[in-house]
Amino acid sequence: MKNRLGITMLLKLFGLAVGVYLVLPLAVFDFSSIAVPYDEENHAGKKVAIGPRPRWWVPFAARHIDLPGGADYSPDGWTFQIWKPICVMFCRAKGYELPAEWR
Repeated sequence: MKNRLGITMLLKLFGLAVGVYLVLPLAVFDFSSIAVPYDEENHAGKKVAIGPRPRWWVPFAARHIDLPGGADYSPDGWTFQIWKPICVMFCRAKGYELPAEWR
């Protein structure tokens, strides 16, 4: 009985972790705009994007902030590394090319 409770608890925690991983990007990213890498614009005739743009309040998501000009991004930023599968699916669904580091 004790072993069964332990497995059930592990499955619940795993499900909670997966749920948080899939829901948290809705708060972290602005899916209406794209994050463009600072060192690359086009590849194979397509515009290059890293993924959806992180929201303004997400700490250290931008490589460099230039007020009022905006921000530039790097594919090795923590938001893009943690949610790389979501960023790749976003770019492919929108028709953007992936950055050179991810190709």
